[in-house]
Amino acid sequence: MGLLLAIVGIVIFSAVQETRANLGALEDSGKAFLNALGSGDGDEACALMTRTARSELAAAQRKDTCPQAVEAFIGPLSDAERDELADSYASRSFSRDSSLGHINVDDNPLQISELLLSKVDGKWLVAEWR
Repeated sequence: MGLLLAIVGIVIFSAVQETRANLGALEDSGKAFLNALGSGDGDEACALMTRTARSELAAAQRKDTCPQAVEAFIGPLSDAERDELADSYASRSFSRDSSLGHINVDDNPLQISELLLSKVDGKWLVAEWR
């Protein structure tokens, strides 16, 4: 019985550690994306997006590339608004199967309230925002 409890304890501990690591990676990606947007680093922002999200942003901004679209997207913002955007991370969570992450975003000039991230090749990438 003691061995069984020890094994269960190890399994639970491992699951908790994996969840913490997953949430940490999700948080890091969300913060990095918001920071890249706020700093106007289109290359970095696009590197943190899924291929579909990059294409959709370029199409929505009527630009040929994702970095150009990021520039157009944040172009109207003042320096203070860019700083506000970069610091707008609020919290993170992910779906039960851990393949879809959510980043809640505080008030910001682009009115983004949530980032949805997908895990692609072991990395959390922004798939869309609302």
